[in-house]
Amino acid sequence: MKSIFQKIISALSVVLLLTLGACEIDLVTDPNNPSLGSALNDAKKPELQVLVTGLEARHRGYVQNAVEMFGVFGREVWAYFGSDPRFANEWLGLSIAQTYPDFFSSGGTYVNPYLAVKQANVLIRAAENSTALTDAERKGYIGFAKTIKGFQLLWPLMQQYENGIRIDVEDPLNPGPTLPFDQAIRAIGVILNEGHTDLLAAGSTFSFNLTSGFAGFNTPDKMAQVNRAIAARAALYAKDYSGALNTLNGSFMDLNVTDVTFEKMDIGPAHPFGISPDALNPLYYPIDLPTSTILICHPDWVEDALPGDRRLSKVARRTNNPAQNPAIRDAGGNLLLGEYQDARWPSNTTAFKFIRNEELILIYAEASLLTNNTANAVSAINTIRNTWGVGNYTGATTQDALLNEILFQRRYSLWAEGGHRWIDLRRTNRLNNTYVDLRDRGNIFTQVARRTSEINWDAR
Repeated sequence: MKSIFQKIISALSVVLLLTLGACEIDLVTDPNNPSLGSALNDAKKPELQVLVTGLEARHRGYVQNAVEMFGVFGREVWAYFGSDPRFANEWLGLSIAQTYPDFFSSGGTYVNPYLAVKQANVLIRAAENSTALTDAERKGYIGFAKTIKGFQLLWPLMQQYENGIRIDVEDPLNPGPTLPFDQAIRAIGVILNEGHTDLLAAGSTFSFNLTSGFAGFNTPDKMAQVNRAIAARAALYAKDYSGALNTLNGSFMDLNVTDVTFEKMDIGPAHPFGISPDALNPLYYPIDLPTSTILICHPDWVEDALPGDRRLSKVARRTNNPAQNPAIRDAGGNLLLGEYQDARWPSNTTAFKFIRNEELILIYAEASLLTNNTANAVSAINTIRNTWGVGNYTGATTQDALLNEILFQRRYSLWAEGGHRWIDLRRTNRLNNTYVDLRDRGNIFTQVARRTSEINWDAR
């Protein structure tokens, strides 16, 4: 099977480049292939296929920054990146008390998702304007595009939080307003619901091909399950717990998981990676080799783990080559060595699951708890705990105690999968030094400052 980028360069090349924000766009077209205008004016299926494949390529652009920067903010990880001292000094808040516009190396969870949103918007318009499609086929393209669009908009919103984000960026010269968090998360839910409706009317098969990342989810009904999984995450963030439970009913959630069938926890769609000209998995590092650039597991993740927790296999100890960064020191001035690294990736082409059954079970636990169904919450918690070898929950069953337990399980189940710890502590009013280990002497950031381009656009 050809890689994503091999498919792209063998056909129409339509590149959409944002500058510093969601409002600005340059169009770069390949003079040897049909133009963007051609793709938008009665596109044929080969042209639409390239737009679909391009959307998959854009779809993974947030991964590295979400895992790394959001992960540092929540102290899931430390970025021992010797290429620039700002990775430690600014991401950890060692030299600054708050972020600033165009915060260092933050475009991956802002600009990159909007690139994907723009690509999705082009695909939607191209499908709407094409006479080569049946109505069911058209709805397949649009439903897929809106599913990815809704997912991508979550990342800039998680970065910006109370600053809000623009949802409507279809017209780069006349974008919609910046919506506050509550309105933005509801608008994302609407986009996902529209995509779900389209997928339900898209027939039994898509008229386009998806990469291996969507193996098992490459038909309209299976993509509808992915859509509902993403919608459940969005509903949780919106504190719409009944809505989260309703969307989970249409997702691929499977509660029947045991220590014998633990592989079920990993069921879900993925971002594939490949060798050049494709992109390599940006989270892969060889185990325990000398390096000045490596993502390190925060030591309290290992220290706080329950005895026998098999999720600790996600990391490997750097026995011979603990990482060092001169900026990362404790209060006594001692270097904090990076002793554990990510060990989840067998190779630099291993795929990254962007939403998994394990997360859905944990959403189910939290939404059940917060809709006063304690029994279902505890049952889901025990499914997680017993799968990974730590036994049934035996603590208090008050809402606060169970929420702490769910967050604890999310901390281990979803470690380094996109900054969940930072997002979770913030949305549950726990983003403080009781829950965030600050042995590195840094600061806790709640959000990233608005980008200069957005500020200037509103001030024009």
